[in-house]
Amino acid sequence: MRRAAIFTLLFPFVIGTTFAQQKHIKSKVVSATVYTQGAQITRVAKINLDKGENRVIFTNLPPNLDESSIQISCVEATIVSVSCQKNMLDSLSQNPEFIKLQARKKELEKKITLEKALLQTIDLEKDVLASNKKLIGDQGVKLEDLKNSLIYFRARFDELERSRIEKLDLIANLEEDLRKLNEQIQNLSAQKVMNTSEIMVAFMADQPISTSAKIKYFAIEAGWYPTYDIRVNSINAPLSITNKANVYQTTGEDWSKIKLSVSSGNPTSGSTAPTIFPWYIDIIQPYLNYSVRGNAAVAKKEKVFEEAEVSMSSKDDAMVDKSMPVSVSESQTNFTFNIDIPYDIPSKQQPVTAILQTPTVKATYQYTTTPKLSEYAYLIANMTEWQGLNLLYGDANLYFENNFVGSTTLNTKAFGDTLKLSLGKDESVAVKRTKVKAFKEKNLIGSKVTETRSWEITITNGKKQDVEIEIEDQVPVSANEKVKVKLLDQGGANYNSANGLLKWILIIKSQETKKLQFSYSVEYPKENQISLE
Repeated sequence: MRRAAIFTLLFPFVIGTTFAQQKHIKSKVVSATVYTQGAQITRVAKINLDKGENRVIFTNLPPNLDESSIQISCVEATIVSVSCQKNMLDSLSQNPEFIKLQARKKELEKKITLEKALLQTIDLEKDVLASNKKLIGDQGVKLEDLKNSLIYFRARFDELERSRIEKLDLIANLEEDLRKLNEQIQNLSAQKVMNTSEIMVAFMADQPISTSAKIKYFAIEAGWYPTYDIRVNSINAPLSITNKANVYQTTGEDWSKIKLSVSSGNPTSGSTAPTIFPWYIDIIQPYLNYSVRGNAAVAKKEKVFEEAEVSMSSKDDAMVDKSMPVSVSESQTNFTFNIDIPYDIPSKQQPVTAILQTPTVKATYQYTTTPKLSEYAYLIANMTEWQGLNLLYGDANLYFENNFVGSTTLNTKAFGDTLKLSLGKDESVAVKRTKVKAFKEKNLIGSKVTETRSWEITITNGKKQDVEIEIEDQVPVSANEKVKVKLLDQGGANYNSANGLLKWILIIKSQETKKLQFSYSVEYPKENQISLE
């Protein structure tokens, strides 16, 4: 009968039982659910069990795995006990780079020993030749024989000395290589003074079996963060958002061909319900640098673009159009993207990017301009159906008509029902603000001075489509009862007397130019001065 058993390690403990078998088994990472901080890792190992009790040690596991999160499951065997411990000795000896360096060291030491032995042989032969040379001289041989012997000795001595010098040079080079190699090993040893974890499991089997074990645990050295590519090809077309997950892990081992999921949850944030405290509010001081009003996500870096015909076969477009086999599962508190293709995630700080989805979203587009502050028209995209897109806080690159126009931050917590995005400046919608009239009148009888200002705003739509544009300007607001402001001509704008804001919303046809005018006067005591520029 097949039986499935699962054992969860709630706390580490020491096993005192004597086991019939002890086997060291390596396992492989097959899947990971990566959270914004941390990851739930699943490994699989093949094990051969004998009848009775077996002790299996799963080796070479990450050193900082959460012991309280360990889960072991097995088919056709009963799990008796589980414990976890650190192993500092195996961590370096099992390192591939360390093993390679040690093998190279052994090879060099062998070569040095061999070359030194050959050098001794050369020295010994030289000694023998020297002894024979002396012996021949003492025996009084014929002059011709002595001459030939000396020629031989000299040639052989020269040959041996050259070989000796070559051997000395070779030995010196080999010893220098060995010195450098020892430095590498020493440096690697210093860097790899880190332990690995081992999980010890006691299995009980009714008969000899070959089966598999599944190991799950949580590791903190992993995470992911979202980034986005937001593209608008035309103000008459929908908006597309490429949602990308940037996944990283530094657990100490590479993840190869794993099933990857990314979740918006964060298990490290705790499960205790928070306590609510008093909510104090205060006046927000306005940020003086001009951007886009309201709750729009304003571009961090903006690039002025011109309307142009651009090929659609760019590298970025090819990436966006790629269909990714990703499914989404949701709970009441978070959502998870399940990627159905194998992924490699190396153990390093640099993240691996996975495209999660590229939804097309309906959007309305509106230009906005404040000519007093900037003679540019900014394109705003308004999305009302964004809540179901599973978007998180993250940076986004903005593209309009196949041009990169800047980057922004999607702060989804700050948006309401409508998500607004600034897509940057558009030079094809030209805006100009000019002073039409300015004069100053002094009342000869009274003590007042009246100054009048008239302004003209010109908007030209150079695009091929009609555009909707919101124009904002202002008249001054008196902060002193002695100063009187009067709006003489609001030019068809909606006027807010509380803040002096003038607002127009216009539809401007393709290649059309429209002009707006407004004027106001300011009366104040003639002994005072007012700045109206």
